[in-house]
Amino acid sequence: MKYKNCPVHFEAKEFSLKSVFKISRNSKVKIRTLELRITKNHNVGRGECIPYKRYEESLEKFIKLLVNNKNISNLSSINSLPLRNALSNAFYDLELKRKKIKYSNIIKIKKFLTAITIPIYNEKKFTSELKKLKNIKYLKIKLNQNKVFNYLNIVKKYSPRSKIIVDANEGWTVKFLARNENKFKKYNILFIEQPIKSNKDDKIRTTIPLCADESFHAKNNYKKIKKIYKWVNIKPDKFGSEADILRSIRYAKKNKLKIFLGCMVSSSLSIIPSLKYAKYCDALDLDGPIFLEKDYKYGVKYKNGYLIYNKKFNYGF
Repeated sequence: MKYKNCPVHFEAKEFSLKSVFKISRNSKVKIRTLELRITKNHNVGRGECIPYKRYEESLEKFIKLLVNNKNISNLSSINSLPLRNALSNAFYDLELKRKKIKYSNIIKIKKFLTAITIPIYNEKKFTSELKKLKNIKYLKIKLNQNKVFNYLNIVKKYSPRSKIIVDANEGWTVKFLARNENKFKKYNILFIEQPIKSNKDDKIRTTIPLCADESFHAKNNYKKIKKIYKWVNIKPDKFGSEADILRSIRYAKKNKLKIFLGCMVSSSLSIIPSLKYAKYCDALDLDGPIFLEKDYKYGVKYKNGYLIYNKKFNYGF
């Protein structure tokens, strides 16, 4: 395949996780990614995409799209949004190298405050992981409807100063949210992320701040969003190219929605290109590589709730 007359090469990769990453609808012990490389005059630009099972995507579908599209000039012709994002990031990297621009000059800073996630664990392991993150500013916890307040009480005991982001991943019911609204208000919760399935969220009636994830998607109707949600999660690979992402950011700003810049469990090759959007956002959720046993060389590191960028990472000149 060629993009803007530049050859595009791809390689499937697999990353093992440190432990099982469980959310309300599934779990995983590894991730499979596709690394893209766009070449021109000995310069190589790189990007990465991860399939969303939620949207019935797979590496095989990505590869089929690449093989079947021999030469494209317009990313909008690529229907897969993660693949479109990876191509956009790879070409951006290529252009930085071609123009001899350092990526550190684009993002300006090397430390970024980010939420750190604890997936669904038993209470003992949850407590152990929480103690490592004690009182970071933004703590994100994955919860289904099982023992929600047990986990919130553990956070209240061991990390009372952390702002809590509760991520239900569409795993709750409208009744559960309504029945427990007053209980939730007793905790230091910044917002609850996507508590209800996106096709049922118009039934929500609550004063608790909510964040739209699956409900805020490039292929969805945005009109209902501001009636239900105060925040939106913008995962770059859920929206597509740089132009697509900036369009979604403008929509959120225009409608006075706060932006939570998110990610998948992924490598630094997904996270680092996203850092250029951080300046537009109200909070970041860019901890994808923290769960990997081994990341790319010079990948991002995490300390006390901060993402630390290494300018030696192979992105930009």
